[in-house]
Amino acid sequence: MTETVVVIYSGGMDSFTLLHLARARGYKVHALSFDYGQRHVRELECARQVCEELSVPHKVIDIRALSEVMAGSALTDAVDVPEGHYEEDNMKATVVPNRNMILLSLATGYAVTAGAVAVWYGAHGGDHAIYPDCRPEFVEKMDAVCQVANYEPVKIEAPFMGSDKGAILAEGLKLGLDYSKTWTCYNGRDRACGVCGSCVERLEAFAANGVSDPVRYEVET
Repeated sequence: MTETVVVIYSGGMDSFTLLHLARARGYKVHALSFDYGQRHVRELECARQVCEELSVPHKVIDIRALSEVMAGSALTDAVDVPEGHYEEDNMKATVVPNRNMILLSLATGYAVTAGAVAVWYGAHGGDHAIYPDCRPEFVEKMDAVCQVANYEPVKIEAPFMGSDKGAILAEGLKLGLDYSKTWTCYNGRDRACGVCGSCVERLEAFAANGVSDPVRYEVET
């Protein structure tokens, strides 16, 4: 019997790769996206289009009402999105309070309903410096909780935990993926900015793999 996993799918390149990796490993995939008021909402349209092309069951959950208790992030509020690399302290402005614990909790509930054995999300090695809810100890503890929170245990897995974005991209390129179908920039404009932490890391990943990014940028390098 084919096992089912729920993939938290933002529409960005990490979760895009994760979605395809789950399918390549033979899982039945249910994709779950969240609208939490992020300014880069364009990524949700990317997620919708990809799931439609693949005939993957896809739900977009509107949790914008939670913004009153998850405030203060450059991703959701009237705060400038910082420029530079993720390892710089100013990137802490992009932390959404308790985001992944909330998203994983909701995804676990959906996993129980869908009969899924696990929830996958795209936390990776490049996230560790800034995002506490993308670190190994967080995943381990969330996994332990979700094994006992329901009658049906659900595993929390982050298959890219030991990888940086370059390695994730390399995996996707082996799968023949088209990254023009993803959106990474934190600024909600028509073109990716090329200077926010998310864009910088993406561009570094493409450079490390010796390939050109199919996405167009306001600031071309």
